[in-house]
This record gives sequence, C-alpha cells and structure tokens, in this order.
Amino acid sequence: MSQAVMDVRKMLVDKASDLIPMLREESSKIDENSELSKKVVDALKENGLLKVLRPKMFGGFETDMRTYTEVVTEIARGNGSAGWFVSLSNIRDYMISYAFGRKALDEIFDNSEEVILAGNFKPIKCDIEKVDGGYQINEAQWPFVSGSTLATWCYFGFPLDDGNGGIEMAIMMVPRDELVVLDDWNVMGLKGSGSNSVLAKNVFVPEHRVSLDRLANQRHYMIDELRNVPLYQTPFVPSLTLSIICSVLGIAQAAMDLHMDRVQKSGIGNTFYQKMSEAPLTHMQVAQAQLKIDSAELHLYRAVDKLDDYSKQGKELTLEDSIKMKADFGYVNQLCKEAIDLMTAGAGSVFAYNTNQFQLVYRDFLTMHLHGFITPSSLIETYGRVMCGLEPNTYFV
Repeated sequence: MSQAVMDVRKMLVDKASDLIPMLREESSKIDENSELSKKVVDALKENGLLKVLRPKMFGGFETDMRTYTEVVTEIARGNGSAGWFVSLSNIRDYMISYAFGRKALDEIFDNSEEVILAGNFKPIKCDIEKVDGGYQINEAQWPFVSGSTLATWCYFGFPLDDGNGGIEMAIMMVPRDELVVLDDWNVMGLKGSGSNSVLAKNVFVPEHRVSLDRLANQRHYMIDELRNVPLYQTPFVPSLTLSIICSVLGIAQAAMDLHMDRVQKSGIGNTFYQKMSEAPLTHMQVAQAQLKIDSAELHLYRAVDKLDDYSKQGKELTLEDSIKMKADFGYVNQLCKEAIDLMTAGAGSVFAYNTNQFQLVYRDFLTMHLHGFITPSSLIETYGRVMCGLEPNTYFV
C-alpha cells in the first residue's frame, strides 16, 4: 500500500476520531429531536467525511473499504445515528459511480452544493410507466430512506417489464426537491438517521438517470475514468452488506467506553462493593465483553481487507467467498450484541432512565442489530449450507 493512501486514511480517520467528544455531547439532542444537529452535519461536511468513497474527479477522496470502515467506526463511536448516516451516504457514492453514466454523474455532482445521497431499493408502492424519453412516476413510495431529510439526490430501485414476460430491477436517480419525505421515522433508536419513507408523485425521470440492475452489475454504464480505479471494482453484494454492519463496531466500543467509566465510579447495590471495579463478577464481565469486541474487529477487518484485495487485484469474487464475508459480518453483529448484553447485565437500575447515555447507545445498537441484511442467524446459516454443499437460501449473493 502506497504512503499516499496511508496518509489519506490516517488523515480521515483522525478527523473522525477528533469529532467523538462533540458527537457524544450532541447525542442527547439528536435523540430528543430525532435528527442530526446542524453542528454535527456541518462538522461532517467540513471534514470531508461524506466524500470518502466519492471519485476524485467529483471532489472526493476515492479511498477504499478499509478507510471507509475505519472512518465510520470512529463516527459511530461518537454517535450511532451519525455513524449510520456517514456509512450509508458514503456507500451510495460508490454505488452510483459504477451504476450511472457521465450525463447522470455530471448532473448529480455539479458542484453547486454539497451532495448528499439517500435511497432504498425496494418500493412498498410502485406505479411507474415507460414514457417517451424516460419514466413517469405516477405514485411510488420507499421506506427506510436513511439520510432522506438531508439528501440532495435520492436513488430508488423499481421493477420493470423485461420485454420477455418477466420482471427486472432498475435504479433511478431523482432530485430530493421533487420528492416528499414523510414524517414516519418514529423509532426507539438511530433516531437521527433520517430513515424516513419517501413519496414520489407525478415525477418524470429522464432515460439517462435510469440504469438496469443487470447491466450496472456488469459495469455497463461505468465511465472510462473510473474503469481502472480499484474502489469501483469492489464486489457489490458484500459491500452493501458492509454498509449496514459498518456502524456496529463503533457503537459497541462506545458502550464499552461508557460502561468502563461507570465501573470506576459506581458501586453494586446490595453488596459491600463501593466500586464495580472491585468485584470479580465485573472483572469477568468486562474482560469477556472486550474480548468479544476484539474478536468482532478481527472478523470485520478480515472481510474488509479481502474486499480491498479482490478489487486491487481485479479478481472475481467467488460465491463461497461472498457468503463467507457476509457470515463474518453477521458474526460481528452477534459478537457485539453479546458484548453489550454483558455490559447491560452490570448497568444497574439507572439504565432505565431515558437520559442515560448507555441506554441511548443500547437503543441505537439494537435498532441496527435487527436489520434484516445483517441478521446473524440468517447469514451464518447460509454459510453453513454452502459449507455442506447446498445452494444458498438467498438470492442476494
């Protein structure tokens, strides 16, 4: 790895780390108002942390998945919602950079404002028809559009008639000001992620802002300047899974930071222990929790480094490797949950207060932990099936 790459990574990760105290100070406000504060958003923009995976030709850093993961981990260690937002907004830069052609990319990254991308693939309501020059959205709605409240552009997946009696998926890009963000993100955690539903009515999408999924996966639309950039050769499915799991390690580390601070200050009720740190039970709990977090980190970066190795070497990812990477991500989720559960067992009754910072972190973690893309049991079962010579029980491989 070149020194220049290492310098950029260190610079971005250091900037993310420096924001942790401010992010923690803003956490209660984020949780109370169900949105990232202007102070947080401005800091993320000013430090370039929304451009980690953006092409250099469009003002980004064009780094790699290891840099991206380390940056997200540090931001999530400060605040879970901010980590989720940074993770999802960055991965969309990577996605559209190989899924759309020059005319669309020039339009999106026109440098007139700070570009923030949001989106989702699966609509819950979809009335879209082909018309002359593009597609007409009569009415369509997508849920869980993380970052929607801050976005300048949104991407959406939608089904199309493939001309042979079947259905294929397509992706479109729509300016945020042509859409309606619904006020329906009323949840227990990740409240500031802006994962609202988005409604489109009577919107025209020109042909150049629509790409067919099967062609995008073959890099059919990719512009010449990006074809030999390793980042945009990175396998798509595990990268998208990574974007969902990316915040988990930082949130678990935040829980550990807060728990260890309490361990040094608070006693254990109905015992003679004036400090939790004096009790053998605490020693076992914190040691096992930290080892689980350490193990999660090893699994996470093993998979991420393999992703980067494949992209730099131009290798095709095998089905088995893709399934194993996703199993690694599922196991990271499981290990972090086990670590946080150990800490929660020693959290004491103050955990019940909604103002308790550890409880806030726990709620953020649990909201992320339950995401269907990273359910440990499903990802690990699929890996076991492939190990036993069976077909994977998912189409998303």
